[in-house]
Amino acid sequence: MKRTLLAMLLPLLFAACTTQKEQRTELTDWQFEYNGQWYPATVPGFIHTDLMANGIIPDPYYGTNEDSVQWVADSIWHYSTTIRFDSLPYGDSLWLVFDGLAGNATIIWGGFEPQETVHDNMYTQAVLPIRSDGIAYVDDLSIDIYFKPLNDSLRQATYGISLPERRAFTRIAPYQQGWDWGPKLTTCGIWKPAYITNKRPVGAYPRVRPQSRVRPHQTGNITFRQKTDSIGQSFTFYKDGKPIFIKGANWIPVHSFPVLDSANKARYRQLLCSAKEANFNMLRVWGGGIYEHDYFYDLCDSLGLMVWQDFIFAGTPYPDNPAMLASIRDEARQQVSRLAKHPCIVLWCGNNEVKNGWEDWGWQSQFNWTPEQRARLEKAMDTIFGYAGTAGNTSSTSILAQAVRDCDTLQRPYITTSPLYGWGHPECTTHGDSHYWGVWWGEEPFEAYKKKTGRFMSEYGFQSYPLISNILRFTPAGQLDIGSPTLRNHQKHPRGREIIDKAMLRYYGFDSHTLTLKDYAYVSQLLQAWGVGYGILCHLSDPRCAGTLYWQLNDCWPVASWSSIDYYGNWKALHYRAQELYADTADLSEWQRYYSVYPKDRHYDKPNFHYYTRIEDGKLNVYFQAITDLYDVCLETTPHIDGHFTRNFFNLKRNQFIKTTLVPVDPNADINNIHIDVTTLNKIMLQK
Repeated sequence: MKRTLLAMLLPLLFAACTTQKEQRTELTDWQFEYNGQWYPATVPGFIHTDLMANGIIPDPYYGTNEDSVQWVADSIWHYSTTIRFDSLPYGDSLWLVFDGLAGNATIIWGGFEPQETVHDNMYTQAVLPIRSDGIAYVDDLSIDIYFKPLNDSLRQATYGISLPERRAFTRIAPYQQGWDWGPKLTTCGIWKPAYITNKRPVGAYPRVRPQSRVRPHQTGNITFRQKTDSIGQSFTFYKDGKPIFIKGANWIPVHSFPVLDSANKARYRQLLCSAKEANFNMLRVWGGGIYEHDYFYDLCDSLGLMVWQDFIFAGTPYPDNPAMLASIRDEARQQVSRLAKHPCIVLWCGNNEVKNGWEDWGWQSQFNWTPEQRARLEKAMDTIFGYAGTAGNTSSTSILAQAVRDCDTLQRPYITTSPLYGWGHPECTTHGDSHYWGVWWGEEPFEAYKKKTGRFMSEYGFQSYPLISNILRFTPAGQLDIGSPTLRNHQKHPRGREIIDKAMLRYYGFDSHTLTLKDYAYVSQLLQAWGVGYGILCHLSDPRCAGTLYWQLNDCWPVASWSSIDYYGNWKALHYRAQELYADTADLSEWQRYYSVYPKDRHYDKPNFHYYTRIEDGKLNVYFQAITDLYDVCLETTPHIDGHFTRNFFNLKRNQFIKTTLVPVDPNADINNIHIDVTTLNKIMLQK
């Protein structure tokens, strides 16, 4: 009897155990169709990466290839897979889950009676029921996805109000549509994992936390306060109740196609370790990119880097039609639920420069909005971000504020927008955080930073080019000229070279047209380090200022930009300057003396130095001695190895000696038979 009873119970016990534990079948065996032929697809991935992998399009980062692949965005792309029914997970209910679909996707799944749905928010899961009530498939399960062109023009026409950026009508990564540091590579694809599970994902349907459990605004021992004072409104972070000065930069996606593959994982590790090595304590995840992969936040957690997290809205008003508001609500709740487990996040911010643009960029006259249209758009900003509450830069009623309230169990603070006031307003230096772009966009001299230091400097910066060793990697041999089609294509700011040239003449005394491309790229980095470094110094020296986050840490492709680390992972001169200024031991008075003389007004000796290299404990060390006073010594490796030296772009007095160690991006890089190329500002100055 006992054996019979046990035999009867075993299947029930087995069923109970299996239904309690999630089982997943990963969907990685996909194909995509091009010109009537099927090709293998990599999932997670994007259509551009699949087209490159199959030799259909060239690398859009090389030369002017970006222009030749614009047709991809205007095409319909079909992805397909089939799963045998006997490979499906066990369970009475099964769910087809896409953690991320980029683009305007129509999903068709099923067997004899297929079902269809549309998904167009790349920041939300698509969760589709494929089995219920114990009904099993007897045929294989087919899944087809059709990615159609975004057609934002039609959406705008349907909405009835023209917006500054048509991308506002679809929840796609803004930067993929082109930025003043990034290419226009409008893409689509299954960019995050796809799988079938017997457990409904909780991320898509977060449990709302009861209001009685609201905790103070804090993450561990980090708190944030905005307080009205005699100056205006403070913007300060505290640790253990004491104010801390924030040092860091803004973060953009690591790639135009930001799938979490091994190459991009390496980029995350190298960039975040470089931030930590340069004495950063915070990164701002900018609102024109993506909600980063958990891998990014895991690394920030482990490195002790705080994260200011923008919601992904940037540079335009957004429509308030019911479907869009519902999509934004789902997105905010899913993303806050997913990211709230990471202690590195210390602040949620509603958007990047939407209020700034609304007030200062001339949209009202440019688009001839009627009073009714303007009122509707302003109400939409209030509904999504909390625009009406921006006098205090916070909200409790907006969609995004409610998502933070309901889904962040630590109740970290939410602000509506960044910046609070644009750089043309006097309040930009007295109230809240500031994006000061009078330097660069306004072509003001670097000295403007001293008068325009605000309560918290969350954006400011100046461009430079990659060094010649990296320009050679994306530039055809016949186009190694600053005015070539390739170099123009990889300079996305309409006045970028003009602004650099003007400042180069002012501070270094160079007519840029007399410089070789190699020397121009090198001096552009010195200029960037000089100017942004001076801004950092002003912020550190002003007791009213509580933090400085320069624009920007990294690049998503090889380009002239505001980054302090180029796309390939090489530190620019600015990153070394930030490392020195952000150090707790930085002597600000010594730096004030350094900045009291323009580089063009120094005395330069003919450069004379000695150095030798040794491989010690598996590391390449360079021992360098100055025979004469040297300025801005730059060491490069031949063959080139991506990475940085522990010291580079350094000044040395006569007879001074240093040791510096190469830190490769790839720890397995071959460091044997390396030659060191030395560039000094002395030599270039004496050639004038």
